[in-house]
Amino acid sequence: MPRYRVIDPEQNVIEEKEFADDTKAYDWFKTVEVPEDTLGYAMEVDMDGEWTRFEVNDGGTNTSPAADEGTGVA
Repeated sequence: MPRYRVIDPEQNVIEEKEFADDTKAYDWFKTVEVPEDTLGYAMEVDMDGEWTRFEVNDGGTNTSPAADEGTGVA
């Protein structure tokens, strides 16, 4: 099962969790406590041992699906 993590603008890991698909991971990312006006928080996914950027917050509440490819697991 793919592993996801949330990182802050300084690249510190805030939380890590495994999900069966990208949709559940994205829903989780939206629930992580991130200051509303803070830019640069991101979600990454472990793709075969390498962390890849999956989603970045834009400093506001983003309720639309991720524009990035993610893992392709649905």
